[in-house]
Amino acid sequence: MSRFDRRCLAAFFFFALVLSGCGEKRVIMERPPVEAGLSGEEPAVEAQAAPPSQELLPAEDLHPHAVFLAEAPHVRIFILESRQPMRVRITSAFRIGVDTGAEPVASMKRGGDFSVRLSGGEAVLAEGKRRLISSGSVSIEPEAGGRVCLGGKQYRGIVRFRPFKGGLIAINILDIDEYIKGVLPSEIGYLKPHQFEAYRAQAIASRTYALGKLEDRKADIYDLNATVMDQVYSGAGAEHEAASRAVDETRGLVCTYLGEPIKAYYCSCCGGHTADIRIAWPWKTPYPYLHGVRDTVPETSGESLCRGSKHFRWRVHWSGSALSGLLKRTLPRELKVPARGVGRLADIRTIGTAPDGRAAGIEIVTDKESFEVLGDRVRWVLKPDPASEAILKSTLFKIEVSVSGGRLTAVDMIGGGNGHGVGMCQTGAIRMAELGYSGEDIIAHYYPGSTIEPVYR
Repeated sequence: MSRFDRRCLAAFFFFALVLSGCGEKRVIMERPPVEAGLSGEEPAVEAQAAPPSQELLPAEDLHPHAVFLAEAPHVRIFILESRQPMRVRITSAFRIGVDTGAEPVASMKRGGDFSVRLSGGEAVLAEGKRRLISSGSVSIEPEAGGRVCLGGKQYRGIVRFRPFKGGLIAINILDIDEYIKGVLPSEIGYLKPHQFEAYRAQAIASRTYALGKLEDRKADIYDLNATVMDQVYSGAGAEHEAASRAVDETRGLVCTYLGEPIKAYYCSCCGGHTADIRIAWPWKTPYPYLHGVRDTVPETSGESLCRGSKHFRWRVHWSGSALSGLLKRTLPRELKVPARGVGRLADIRTIGTAPDGRAAGIEIVTDKESFEVLGDRVRWVLKPDPASEAILKSTLFKIEVSVSGGRLTAVDMIGGGNGHGVGMCQTGAIRMAELGYSGEDIIAHYYPGSTIEPVYR
């Protein structure tokens, strides 16, 4: 076996692994959320042994260098799903493809308004009442500079329509950098000139995240969702000149660890300390570059970089009855337990607290049974507004339980940050850019031990 073959085999096995009376209050979290200027020095993070299934491969078993690609890859983005016909506007002449064939089977010399509907298990492209083509999947590829307008958004590249779960889905297929240009403004906002380096950091992180999904989902019909399930992608209409320039300036640059693209997670606001993946997602591989960092730099004199965010600190209050009713809905959904077995809320406790203040989990005690919810899944159980689908902002919190007459009457929560907290803090990245740090500096701060490498030109 040649040296090249051995390296390819090592890379294959690495990706296979990755796939794989009077009222009283009782405070049930000892350490408050980390806050710069109040908590003193960053607490030392204690080593935690990972379960055997989460252990990393020895360094010598990993591909020693990043994989270089001949050209920028294309990505498949799940952009829309509907059981109703989809209205499509095409701004230029276009080619039509069917199934997964590489060559177009027909073309239109003009754009216009069209529809795609499901009929007889096939996708049907029509103009008015005139059926143009039907197949297991139908692809539309505008001429250079043309756009496909769908669901109020404009898309570059190819849009493929195919049957899915009794309806149709639309998948946008385009160059990874064109995709990133439609991601940046939606994910990190429209930044000011002196914040430009945060765009560059986000471009590297988003490209790295997307590249990893190509391997993870290569057997699926799409690579990424256009929502917070992956990265928010709003198409060509959301592009911003400065953000697009950052994508071009960082073309091909990917963040790697031991020669492979990292899991480049990021969040809106970390609340003062990024999360340790072993606490946030104990079921995922605990890469050391995701063990969490104190979100400060020397210029801030100990104050958190994301301190200016409106999400830096927040409060939530539930009455005992409201929270009890909420849990009867969320626990069955998240833990797959029968709703009738949940019972009335009797108590709620944290299950361990990380040095940064994040709850490792919660124990919910009812008059019928106790339930444990671990890591970031807590956010889907303790929703702040029972009438809304919005999840809890973060697991960086402390809880106060109020008891009266032996009954739980209220739960109050003080928390910090917005998001899972793992990886790059976007608000912190913007602040670092304002302080003069480069995009590369930002990446190094939030993914310590990683390396930035070009993987295509």
